[in-house]
Amino acid sequence: GGAAYGLITVTPPTATPPQATKARDLICLIDTSGSMGGLPLDQAKRVVSALIDGLGDDDRVELIEFGSAPRRFKTEPTAATRAGKKAALKWVRSLRASGATNMHTAVLEALHPLRPKAQRQVVLLTDGYIGFEQLIIGQLLRELPTESRLHVVGVGSAVNRTLTKGAARAGGGAELIIGLDEDAEKVAKRLLRRTESPLVTGLTVEGDVVRGTAPVKLPDLFAGCPALLSVALDPAGGD
Repeated sequence: GGAAYGLITVTPPTATPPQATKARDLICLIDTSGSMGGLPLDQAKRVVSALIDGLGDDDRVELIEFGSAPRRFKTEPTAATRAGKKAALKWVRSLRASGATNMHTAVLEALHPLRPKAQRQVVLLTDGYIGFEQLIIGQLLRELPTESRLHVVGVGSAVNRTLTKGAARAGGGAELIIGLDEDAEKVAKRLLRRTESPLVTGLTVEGDVVRGTAPVKLPDLFAGCPALLSVALDPAGGD
């Protein structure tokens, strides 16, 4: 017969218990296609700059801009030392918008192996005005490493939510939308909280009557950030 459906809210503690914070590998994919010109790219730059400022000496940062083709800040990840962050911030300030959007290639650039014992946090900043949304989301579902998370920051007043929401769900990350006149630092702080050490990873919902969950890749649990999960249940009660 048909399934019954329900919602589960998982509420973790509001305070993070003392623990060793994992080093982070932060990679920012910045849409610099023509539609991002002006205020949208300015907002994206502000968010990325605040994310870089929030990194510690043990963290690393990678920056990739993508318009017609991806272009990296450096060929290798940069240690988030004072000098490393200064150079990264200078590169971000220099970005200009032009050309078409080749996001598929940029996403593939981000799916590289982790260094041992580090979290890889990918942040995509875009207005979402591209084709091939399902191709990109499918690629993420197939190829994003288990330890990696993809967060999406939708920039502008008419963001393509089909892409931003779908990509974030596929990547086990957060979707944040920022308007052209909103405080970019507040958005960056919310995102940094989602890239710090999670309380729980590898979350599963199991039971005799559970048919499935949405999203399929359940999110990590962070201090003070409730997670809403959809479950499909067998109405026969597992008999």
